[in-house]
Formats: sequence, C-alpha cells, structure tokens
Amino acid sequence: MTEASDPMTAKKFLIPFILASLAGHALVIALTARIDMRDSMRPEKVMNVELKTPTEVEPPPASTRSEQVAPAARATATRGYREDTVALQNPGGPYESYLLQIRRKIEGLWSYPAQALSEKREGSAEIHFTIDAGGALNDYYVTSTSGSPVLDEGALAVVRAASPFAALPAVFNLSRLHVTATFRYRMNP
Repeated sequence: MTEASDPMTAKKFLIPFILASLAGHALVIALTARIDMRDSMRPEKVMNVELKTPTEVEPPPASTRSEQVAPAARATATRGYREDTVALQNPGGPYESYLLQIRRKIEGLWSYPAQALSEKREGSAEIHFTIDAGGALNDYYVTSTSGSPVLDEGALAVVRAASPFAALPAVFNLSRLHVTATFRYRMNP
C-alpha cells in the first residue's frame, strides 16, 4: 500500500484542522461568556401603558396645553360628529386593533429621558391626546404629572414623535378619538 492511498494518512492530515476548529470555537464561546449581557450601565426600558376607565377628562387651562383646538373643530364636533375617549390599552374594546398599532408605534420610539436617567428620576405621567379622523395629533397634554417636568415632557415628546397616526377607520364613525395613557418610568434596582 502506498502512503498516498493509506486512509490513516488522510485521517492524520485532518486531525490538526479539526483540533484547530475546536480550539477556535472554544475561544469564541469563552469570549462571549465574558461579555456582560446584562448591560448594567443602562436601565431596562420600562414603559407601562395602563388601562384606565374611559372618562371624560377636563382639559387643563389653555395656558398649559401643548396645542390649542381650533374653534372651528370644536363647532363641528357639536354638529353630529362622534367622539370617544378610551385608554390606550383597551383590551377587547371596539378600537383594540387600532390602539395596538398606536401603542406599538409609541413603544418603538419611547426612551428614558437622558437627564432623568442621570438624575435617577422615576415617576408616572398620565397623558391625554386626541387623534382626529385623518390620524393627526389634534391635542395633547399631561393630566397627571409624574412630579418631574423632564419625565412629563418625555411622555409628551414620544406622543408627538409618534404622530401622525393611521387615519381612524371609517367603521368607527368618529371625528376624534381621545386617548389616555400612563407612562411609568422606573429604573432597575
């Protein structure tokens, strides 16, 4: 038997490559085990948008509102157009799929305000916002403060950034949809 056709020679030739491959894989596994996957420098992004009982919310005085509702818009609302008030998390309600789209859009943009993070501020801000039939953000304001202007503005900013929303489906037969959402800012212990 010649050495070139000897099966043992071929196997001996492959052994160093197999060992090198095993060593390389072991090295990759060892290095990834040393990476801190918890990323302790950043707190976990926490946002809870809770179901609140849909109630009529009295808007704050005009001086504290972020935007004014045009007088013409108020007048048309009284001429047969329907409006409704719901919580962003309205499971089982008639607007469930529409509200889920809005919630996903907001959650995709939401982040902990940097200043509040550095100051270790926590709190919950309740925001009221209005979506017109075309999906535009018509009005938005804080109904219950978190106790921190930075957190309150962070909640308002994400609602602003998420707009415009999808147009209200025609089956809703609404001119406006008023939405209440609670944004909870919590840092990891």
